[in-house]
Amino acid sequence: MVRLEDMFQRFPRLPMSVEVKVENDKLIQEIARLVRRFDRSEITIWASEKNSVMKKCKAANPEMPHSFTISRGIWLILLYYLGLLPFIPIPEKFLMCFLPTIINRTYFPFSCSGLNQLVAVVTKWLIMRKSLIQHLEQRGVQVIFWCLNEESDFEVAYSLGASGVMTDYPTALRRYLDNHGAS
Repeated sequence: MVRLEDMFQRFPRLPMSVEVKVENDKLIQEIARLVRRFDRSEITIWASEKNSVMKKCKAANPEMPHSFTISRGIWLILLYYLGLLPFIPIPEKFLMCFLPTIINRTYFPFSCSGLNQLVAVVTKWLIMRKSLIQHLEQRGVQVIFWCLNEESDFEVAYSLGASGVMTDYPTALRRYLDNHGAS
């Protein structure tokens, strides 16, 4: 298994996102130590679904940019639709989420297919708003969609104004970017 330290050594200037999935103080401190050791605080992103974990991550290395947790993401959407988002500070620098159109194709958040279908419809309506993504970009928040592995997904993400995508097929993404004049 590749270690984080190995990745930092091999790719010293490549931005990376480190998602902490468990509330483990020792792990969080070790990640923060490695980030400082390799002078990567500006190009390594804290990510976690849980507020409690993110709070510990930010305390361990507050210089690292961080992404929205699930509950902060829900607040973001709520504030956007209430028209209050322009008046609220946004400390997060990244919104990393799934593209709703991949639900039931490559991403299955729930075991019940009916629930997945409902989530796909609701999140597509809520999240896939060019104006939301533009607002976030204007405020310094980069929007990155994950689990995108097909050209049609890349097309949807970039047409919405996404800053980037995460993929299991970097060659396919590179080909798409080359063919569409992006870098």
